[in-house]
Amino acid sequence: MEFIHSREGEVNDGRDCMHAKIEVKEKRATAPSSLPNDVVEEIFIRLPVKTLIRFKSLSKQWSLRIKSHSFAEKHLKMARSYQVNHPSLMLFPSQITNREVEFQPFSLEGRRRPLSDTQLSFPLGFLGWIDSSHSCDGLFCIQSSKSTYVVNPATRWFRPLPLSRYQILNPTNVPLKLVATAALVKAVDYKLVWLYNSFPFDPNGVTTCEVYDFRANAWRYLTSTPNYRIYSTKPKSANGSVFWFTELFNSFEINVIAFDIHTEKFRLLPKFDLVTSSSVPYHNSMCILDDRLCILKTTGTLDKEFWRLKSSEDMWEKIFRIDYLSTPLSWIGNESSWRPVTMWKKNKMLLSHPCSMNLVIYNLQTGSVRIIDIRSHIDCMPYFESLISHI
Repeated sequence: MEFIHSREGEVNDGRDCMHAKIEVKEKRATAPSSLPNDVVEEIFIRLPVKTLIRFKSLSKQWSLRIKSHSFAEKHLKMARSYQVNHPSLMLFPSQITNREVEFQPFSLEGRRRPLSDTQLSFPLGFLGWIDSSHSCDGLFCIQSSKSTYVVNPATRWFRPLPLSRYQILNPTNVPLKLVATAALVKAVDYKLVWLYNSFPFDPNGVTTCEVYDFRANAWRYLTSTPNYRIYSTKPKSANGSVFWFTELFNSFEINVIAFDIHTEKFRLLPKFDLVTSSSVPYHNSMCILDDRLCILKTTGTLDKEFWRLKSSEDMWEKIFRIDYLSTPLSWIGNESSWRPVTMWKKNKMLLSHPCSMNLVIYNLQTGSVRIIDIRSHIDCMPYFESLISHI
C-alpha cells in the first residue's frame, strides 16, 4: 500500500510539474512583452498589416488588441499620414478572370513597409462588365453585372453585397450611354454610391442615384438627383464630397457635379475656366491633391493646367502649368491621355498614361521625368493598407 501511495505521489508530482509548465507557457503567451501597453500599441500601429495578422496568433492579448475597432482606427490614421510623403498605389491587372482578382500594391519610393500581391477568389464570380471603385480606407468595391463585393486586400476579408437595381436591369452588358460609376465613401458609416444616366435616355439629361446602407444591408433611391448626364470617368472623393464630370452640354460645355456624403445632396460646382471648344471631357481629368479637388486641363497649345477648387467652393484657382511640348512627356504618349494620380513632397507628381500603360514621376520644379518600370495594368490609384474589415 505504501508503495502504491508513493507512486501516486510521484504521479501527482509529475502532473503538478506538467501543470506548472503549462501555466508558464500560458503566461508567456498571454503576456509576451514587459513593455507598457501604450508603448506596445505605439509600436504596433507602425507595423504593416501582414505582420500584425501574424502577431495575432502569438498572444491572446495581442489578438484582442489588433482586432479592436479603436486600434484599427489608430493604425488607419498612421497609415494615412505615412502615405503623404511615402505614397503607394494599387494596380489592377489587365486580365480579371470570372472569379479571381489579383491586387498588386506598388510603392513609389523606398519604404519600411513591404507590399505583396494578393490574389482572392470570389465565390459568386464576375460576369459581363467589371468595374472597381477607388480605395477608401484600404477598401475597394468590385462590381459586375452579377455581383458586388467590398474587399480589403491586405486582410483578405471581403463581403458580398445584394444587387442594386441597376445590376438587375443590366445583367450582361452596359448600354453605350448608360454610364454607371460607383464610389465607396465614409460619412459616419461607409456608403456605396451609384450614380448613372437613366434609361431610357431622356433628352433633358436625367440621372438615377442608388445608395447602399451597410447597416441595413439594403439599397435605397435618392429622390433628388442632378439634371445633368454624367461622363464615363471614375468619380473622385475628397473632404466629404464625391465629384463627377458631366457630359458635353450645349455641344461644348462641361460641368462638375458634387455630392455631399453627409447630407446626401447634389450641387453644381462653378465652371473652372473660360469655356472653349477644347473643353471636352477627354481633355480634362480630375484628381485629389492634398484632399482638395483639382482638374487637369489640356489647353489648345497642349499645355497642362492644374486648377484647384477653393475651400469656399465659389471659384477655381490655377496652381501650376506644365509646358507639355518642352518636356519628355510629349515623347511618351498622346497628349490628351495623361491623367494625374497623386502628388507628394509638394513637387513630385505621378502621371498615368492609360493608353500606353506608362507611369511617370514628373518633378514640378526641374521638369524632369522618370518612367516607372511596372507590370501591365488597366487601372492604378492611391492606396494604403488598413485593418478596416467587417463593415
